[in-house]
Amino acid sequence: MSGVDRLLFPPPAEEKIYVERKPAGQKCPECDSEDVRRYPVANFIGPRMVTKCQDCFHHLATDVPAEDDHWPPWRSATLDWAASRAG
Repeated sequence: MSGVDRLLFPPPAEEKIYVERKPAGQKCPECDSEDVRRYPVANFIGPRMVTKCQDCFHHLATDVPAEDDHWPPWRSATLDWAASRAG
């Protein structure tokens, strides 16, 4: 790890690292639970947002992160820009 990496991504200060699972305001079609949440994951096809029931773990959706999701934290500022003729 170089000095620049340590400056940009210091080791976490918390003992446990977790992700906030925000309520999705939906009802699970499998178990009728109201505890359906949306949260970021690192997927094999890239960063995604998933919506899952927290009681039966039924998968409702997998989406590409929106700008408001702030996922991943290192997302490029030019990610949504159209490519130029130069590529």
